[in-house]
Amino acid sequence: MTIKDRRLFIYLSLTCLLACSPGSGNNLERDKTEDLKDKLEKILPDKVLLESVLPTDMDDYYEIHIEGLEPLYVTGNGKYLVSGDIYEISEDGLINKSDARKRHQRKTVLESINSNEFIIFMPKEVKHSVYVFTDVDCGYCRKFHKEIDEYLALGIKVNYLAFPREGLSSESYRKIASAWCSDDPNRALTELKLGRKIDENICMDNPIEKHFKLGNSLGVAGTPSIFTSEGRLIPGYLAPDELLNQLES
Repeated sequence: MTIKDRRLFIYLSLTCLLACSPGSGNNLERDKTEDLKDKLEKILPDKVLLESVLPTDMDDYYEIHIEGLEPLYVTGNGKYLVSGDIYEISEDGLINKSDARKRHQRKTVLESINSNEFIIFMPKEVKHSVYVFTDVDCGYCRKFHKEIDEYLALGIKVNYLAFPREGLSSESYRKIASAWCSDDPNRALTELKLGRKIDENICMDNPIEKHFKLGNSLGVAGTPSIFTSEGRLIPGYLAPDELLNQLES
């Protein structure tokens, strides 16, 4: 099952089951988040992990965190599920309430990763820092890396994370894991991006599976996926000057 198929399956399962399940009743003595969590855990497909149900600053909306997915929203009565962004209508126009929360969460998660888990390309002077989920067999990932010196010349620090699009049992996984486990990861990754072979060396403590799951939870649907230091997602390839403009806008 592909990543998109898995997400769609979970969304449809939740939507149908929430609509068909009985309400939680007037169980006022229980905390609502726990009530919702119990209800969701009963109807989720097997092997799908519900990490948390959290209150939000939006009236009667709760945020659901499921392993491998971006946050979903559920109403307090447990009857309606929202997949996507929620906007507040204000005098100043529409305010994307979901995006602000996602950016904060992405920023917090990415900053918590130990730097030795990245393959880092460092400029002489760091003006901006980005996190890039990459796949060694992706054409636009190769195009991005071919221009790595131009990004560095603009002061953009590139922190690479692994995202083998074909999954953790694919040939792409074996290649990118070997780069991370290499004595010289930067050189090994560059060789792979040039379409060359490197010695297979898959170490037990490589972070590829962790990166892959993290990418899914952050909304990575393709590669390259670029995250700014503020947690903003820029999907797809951008030329060096275009990326700089985005970072400085």
